Amino acid sequence: MHRRAASLVLAAAALLPLAAACGGDGSGSTEGAGANGAGASSGTGGDGAGGGQGGEGGGSGDLGQPFRYGVNFGYPNSGWNDAIFAELARDAGANGSRLKLSETHLDTWGVDIEVGDMEAYADLGMSRHAAFLIGPTAEHSTAPSGTPDWELEHYIPRDLYEPITLPDGSINPGNPWGAYVHATVSTYKPWVRTWEVWNEPDWVSDWQATQTWWTEPPTKEQLVRFGGSIFDYVRMLRVTYEAAHLADPEAQVALGGIGYPSFLSAVLRYTDDPQGGAVSDAYPETGAAYFDVVSFHYYPLYTPGSSDSGVSGFLGLHDELATELSSAGVSGKGWIVTETGAPRLAIGQNPGGAAYARNYLLKVMTSAQAAGIEGVDWFVLGDGAADDSTTDPYGLMGLYRHLGQLSSPDQAELTETGWAYRTLGTLLADARHDRVASEALALPASVGGAAFRLPDMRQAVVLWARADGNAETATATYALETSRSFAAHRWDFSQTQTTEPLSPTDGKIALDLDATPRIFIEQ
Repeated sequence: MHRRAASLVLAAAALLPLAAACGGDGSGSTEGAGANGAGASSGTGGDGAGGGQGGEGGGSGDLGQPFRYGVNFGYPNSGWNDAIFAELARDAGANGSRLKLSETHLDTWGVDIEVGDMEAYADLGMSRHAAFLIGPTAEHSTAPSGTPDWELEHYIPRDLYEPITLPDGSINPGNPWGAYVHATVSTYKPWVRTWEVWNEPDWVSDWQATQTWWTEPPTKEQLVRFGGSIFDYVRMLRVTYEAAHLADPEAQVALGGIGYPSFLSAVLRYTDDPQGGAVSDAYPETGAAYFDVVSFHYYPLYTPGSSDSGVSGFLGLHDELATELSSAGVSGKGWIVTETGAPRLAIGQNPGGAAYARNYLLKVMTSAQAAGIEGVDWFVLGDGAADDSTTDPYGLMGLYRHLGQLSSPDQAELTETGWAYRTLGTLLADARHDRVASEALALPASVGGAAFRLPDMRQAVVLWARADGNAETATATYALETSRSFAAHRWDFSQTQTTEPLSPTDGKIALDLDATPRIFIEQ
């Protein structure tokens, strides 16, 4: 299992490790690792009171985009194909996935090997995918001779500094990475919009090394899961950006699921000049010019406290990364998160539990969409651990219990996390965040949530009482000001199919909230 540990120094000098995962070809991640951002909890437990006007919402210009409820397919069942995993993902509430399309895989089986699966995903309604580009072939890698195929993902490709295109404007086959990116994007552009460059290029074994990156360039020796320097990564971004946009002008090139704001700072400071990354006529742009989307990874395992603390950490990392963009004068970048997850059992001192995991999923997806993030990929589809006796919390993050030993997909068993995702993905399918209505809610500090518009323009509101401390317990009262009736849906609606009808009295619906989000939908 690939692990990344990192730490961001808080005012209280807490050390919060950060980690993530890498994955299997043609599907989502296969190996998990912890990632963890920083941020203090803004949730508070106990009774609270407040009221707000849901309002009519804003016009179309005030609405966000439909959200990508994604998933990393993860731990495979050797007897099932990717189309089966996609069907399970759809049944768990996802509308897209994070895929891996390595050069090694495509070179072995043919560049179009995954086309049939992509078509099957689309037939299932799974159409919003991100994919990461990684894994040069041995011939195209800087890895030592005899390096196993799986370890090629820890070495950059050779000939990155060869011209990207030929004089006639076509892709240069002498730049193997550029040729691979161009062929892959050309083949899969009907199904994949966002292309991550590598997987966690800023993985380090000792988080303290990242503290030097604010002023010094990350080195090849530090970036052990990338195998090159920051200058090499900026060069890879540049080659990918030009090759991908040559193949598909609408392609979105993303950073590779980073975890450290100091690494983003370095990307924004340096060019692809291998002799120091300075701006010059030959290297006119820093890395800021060569990506469209910030992709980051976050796991709340090392953030003590409730699921609200975990969500605060998630948003805190987003805000720190956004600060780096702003400080560098960079704007217009999109946002995705291609790994986050929480365990359904608490192991050791790490937070966890069935209520923690399902609440974190509901809250982080709601909060991410409200923050303008385009989509989040949950880690992972099925538990990596075959039973609950594991000591690895990443093995218990599945939307399903362990799939590897089942003989039929009909035997797949959703976890509480999976039922919660199915409820969320079903009720808020294609919903758009309503900024004006969210602001009009005027939520007190004791209440979390946001307002959305469904495709038919009915309002949906997600609300919960913020939990303080370590427990998933909190209560708050809130008065939803409205003239309309709503139906309340609990996290397990997709399993029970039960709702609670609510009608206003004197223009208000009085709500008693707890720490588990409920979804209120206008009738």
